[in-house]
Order: sequence, then C-alpha cells, then structure tokens
Amino acid sequence: MNTKDLSEHELSEYFAEHIRYEVQMMLNATSGILQQLQVPQGLQHMPVESYAIHLRNLITFLYPSSSRDTDVCARDFFVEERSWEKIRPRLSDTLASAKIRADKEVGHLTTSRISGITSDKKWDIKGLTEELMPLITFFCKSADKVILGSSIEDLLTFHTQIKSLPTR
Repeated sequence: MNTKDLSEHELSEYFAEHIRYEVQMMLNATSGILQQLQVPQGLQHMPVESYAIHLRNLITFLYPSSSRDTDVCARDFFVEERSWEKIRPRLSDTLASAKIRADKEVGHLTTSRISGITSDKKWDIKGLTEELMPLITFFCKSADKVILGSSIEDLLTFHTQIKSLPTR
C-alpha cells in the first residue's frame, strides 16, 4: 500500500506500532550502552549496531533524501506534505554524518567500514540521542494530519532518565 493511501487512522496506528518502536529501541540501546549492560561473548557489538540502525531509521524518517511510494516519512503526517520540510530544522552535520556512517557500517557491506579498534569507531551515543530526541518531539507536536503530541510522553520520560546517565 502506498503511504498516500493511508487514512489518518492507519497513519496513527503505524506511528503507534512502528515509529514508536524505532524511538523505543534507540532509547533502549542508548540506555544499555551507557549503563554498560553485559552481553554474551561474541555479541559485544550488538548494542551499538542496534543503536546505529534505529538512529539511521529515525533520521531517514525525518529527513528522507529519496523515498519509495511505500516508505513512511514524517511528511506523511502533515495535511500538506511540504509543511514538514518548511518547519523542520536543518539536518545538522553531526546527524548527517551519523546517518552516512550507519549506512556504511551497518546498512550494507562496503570498503568504507572502519577497520580495527580505533577511536574513530566510537559513536557519540549520548550526544546523538540528545540531538535527535528534540527533533522527534518537535515532529510529534507539529504533525497536523494525525495528532501525535502526547504519543511519546512515556518515551520522553525515559529519555529524561537516560540524560542523567554518565557518558561512557
């Protein structure tokens, strides 16, 4: 089904199930990484890769560079699709770089992956989350086709708890 064919109710359900999931998973990964939760031997990269995938999905949702008819994007939640592009803040260089990095390091196999164990491989998990969450909040408060303003209040509370965790 093309996103243009989704009713307001279907968009609302999609948001509740899928977009909230992406935000929740990014926040869960952020929390787990900052709290240094133990993972089984051989899976030490899983939390960061999970974080990068969900970060990438959310950036793409808010700032699609191109999309297919079936791709759900932030603009689909506005009566006039161009409204979102008009009111959203410019994509920061930090988030744009993180998206490109996630594309290359977890999105597909490429020679652009960073090899070895270097400081270049570290992700600024807390910083990127702190930069993205206000954009998610702004989107939820601004959407006018589907009312989303209170749809992520519990996630914002969780995010506030994460903000108090030390950066690792």
